[in-house]
Amino acid sequence: MIRPFDTCWDRVGRAELHRESLTQIWDGLDPHDVYASEGKIRDDGTGELFITPVKRDWLLPFSLEFGEVLYHLRAALDSCVYDAAVLKFSQDPPPDEEKWQFPVCATQPKFNDAVGRMKNMPKDISALLETMQPYAAATGRHEGMEWDLGATLAILNDWARIDRHRHLHLVGSAVTDGYLSMGIPEGTQMSIEYCDFIGGDVLEHENQIARFKISNWLPGSQIHVQPHFTLDIAVDETPRCRLSEISMAMSLSVEAVRAAFKRHFNIVR
Repeated sequence: MIRPFDTCWDRVGRAELHRESLTQIWDGLDPHDVYASEGKIRDDGTGELFITPVKRDWLLPFSLEFGEVLYHLRAALDSCVYDAAVLKFSQDPPPDEEKWQFPVCATQPKFNDAVGRMKNMPKDISALLETMQPYAAATGRHEGMEWDLGATLAILNDWARIDRHRHLHLVGSAVTDGYLSMGIPEGTQMSIEYCDFIGGDVLEHENQIARFKISNWLPGSQIHVQPHFTLDIAVDETPRCRLSEISMAMSLSVEAVRAAFKRHFNIVR
């Protein structure tokens, strides 16, 4: 027998399996095979370092797995409202079974409109849902961590809608930290005047990662430019987030929603 809110738990579990697949794909990549770097120096000594993807066959399976994460987590939210309706009306399916869903709204008027479309919504369930809306500024807590629960649910809702109706998300790696080492030939007056790191963009095409200037540059000199960068998975959507962080926050947020519904119905297990 399926207990109330177990469907949510199972959905989160499925999402976690897909998230583990994301980790396996990422851990199996060799950055030296996937990306090529090239330094370009002009006659005035100014230059840039570019990184270009050269092996992209991992992106499609990665994006598909990420879409499954979004699907299951978003469906888990809806299942909480459905199970709450089953409990309130003491029947399964509940009245208007196709209408029960978890609204995620930026403002109270939009929330009221969304709840109004669920004409049989009990007032206590509506009030519970409102405490978790983006405008309510609810805080999620887990093992000493705190995050904006409503904002995280808003990202999940928006990204799941985009993935379902518009296109697959552009998921790829982004340079998040690092530096350049430059081999200046001995016996010259050349030196590094500055070297500025540029990061954050998803590496889809040729990307400028750093710009620099070499003082007293001698055109034709051989300079060995070696990148030492940290790569992380990012999603090319707004807001720009590290996938490892936002996917964990999404899972924890859905679990926080489930816990709130269980407390509301005094379900202890």
